[in-house]
Amino acid sequence: MRNPRGRLGWVLLAGALGAAVVGTHLWRAPDRNTDPVLDASTPQDADAGHSTLPPLPAHAQPLKEVPCELTALLAEYRQGHASPAYRRYVREQLRGLVESLSEDVHWQHLSKEQDADVLALLSDTWVLRYALEGQARILERLVDRVSESPDARLRAVLIRSLQQTGEPSTQLLGIHVLKGRDVYRDWVTDAAPEVRAAAVANFREEAARNAGRYRVVAERAVSLATVAEDPATAAGLLGASSIEAVRGPSVAQARTLLQSAQSPVVRAAAARALATSPVAELSANLDALAARYSAEPEASVREALLESISRLGLSRAVPVLERLRDASATARNEVNPWIALLAEHPQRWEMLDTARRHSRR
Repeated sequence: MRNPRGRLGWVLLAGALGAAVVGTHLWRAPDRNTDPVLDASTPQDADAGHSTLPPLPAHAQPLKEVPCELTALLAEYRQGHASPAYRRYVREQLRGLVESLSEDVHWQHLSKEQDADVLALLSDTWVLRYALEGQARILERLVDRVSESPDARLRAVLIRSLQQTGEPSTQLLGIHVLKGRDVYRDWVTDAAPEVRAAAVANFREEAARNAGRYRVVAERAVSLATVAEDPATAAGLLGASSIEAVRGPSVAQARTLLQSAQSPVVRAAAARALATSPVAELSANLDALAARYSAEPEASVREALLESISRLGLSRAVPVLERLRDASATARNEVNPWIALLAEHPQRWEMLDTARRHSRR
């Protein structure tokens, strides 16, 4: 019978030898890839099979990433002053950015801008924000900026931007947004001609959206013409749109201006406005125009009166013109050309106007 201790010794010896073999194998495993590890800065031979990039020239500059944000776009816009096409491109980029642009960031730039061209871009897109969101506070902030700015040029830019509302700002500001604040009345009586002209331009642009026949715009324009102190502003308001769609009170206001305005420019504008009045007012307006002609001392206004009588009445105007012609030699010389034009029986004012222009060549 074998000695148990001897058998145990052989087992321990076998275990020790096995552990040594396994340890040696594990120690060598990481060295199985015997290729050297190359540093990025280590030059490599073409034969090594590794692709390499050619070195950059010493003068080369890497392209800079330009973020699509308001600050970057405005910087590009300022640099593109000499290129209208490039400026249109930047404008469209900014219009597309409005929906994702923070209102506070947008306003921060607008409220500090002093360059009229850049302010026009910022204010146009600011009003576009109102058209997209419909929030009254957006237009309220713009109107407050108009009143706070000491620069008339900038105030005019802000006012013209209201053309971007998508609806007549001449009505919008007094009804839905600025209840109780008649800002257009303030603007047409402003001391600065740029501001008054911008307000008139808004009326003209808004009327043009409906082929010049926008009732609410025309009525508002006639109403403001009665309070405008500057003759050119009042005349511009009267001529901003056709009044054929207005109601009786507005026509009566135009007749009052025809009879009582101190400036001949305003009286002439009122006469031409009445020539576009509703058919229901035809008889009353012909009488008012004829009565003013007999009393009018200014030749330029008399010319406007005869034009309006002829335009308003066409063939029906001939008897009225004949009565006026017989008043004096001056009247005869002024009226006869219009009677001759109407003898051709034009069916529309455009035909009569074309014939008049040809006769003066």
